[in-house]
Amino acid sequence: MSGSDTPRSRRELVSDVLRALTPAQERRMLLELVKAELLAADIYAMAAVAEPISPAGQNLARRLGNQERAHLNALAMLMSQSFGATLSPSQAEKALATHGIPVRFDELHTERQWFTLLEQLEGVLEGLYFRALGRLSDPGHALLAARILASEAQHSTLLLSFRNPNNIQLDVAEGQIKGRAH
Repeated sequence: MSGSDTPRSRRELVSDVLRALTPAQERRMLLELVKAELLAADIYAMAAVAEPISPAGQNLARRLGNQERAHLNALAMLMSQSFGATLSPSQAEKALATHGIPVRFDELHTERQWFTLLEQLEGVLEGLYFRALGRLSDPGHALLAARILASEAQHSTLLLSFRNPNNIQLDVAEGQIKGRAH
């Protein structure tokens, strides 16, 4: 939706995807990805020490958080810039809300709630990279976005498998595409 909350037509959405980005627009898009990766790394760091999460869940959160940091580092190298600041919990809540994920960390009392948040976060990351992939004109930028998108999809599968260890349908794309993932 646009700033006026008016639904956009298919033609407007398609033209957004087909329009080539200027170098400045491409840099802004990369910065949007950097912000999302910073957010993801911070959320995973919180999850890795969250009391309601089991040691195995904390270990998974730590490993995936390290991969989010690696994504961030790859984007930073691409842009010849450094990004290291972490967000406070209230800043992270506000950032998540801008992506349609309303959450209060003090209300996450179970491992399931935390992993639902992480799954939603991965969905946001996948969407951002998918959108970027259709718009980035620099082949190096597009290749990195494609590789990170694939990694984010793997994260989603790992999170779903962890939360639902005996449901093989969640490990394959068909289960996720048909909406049986939750």
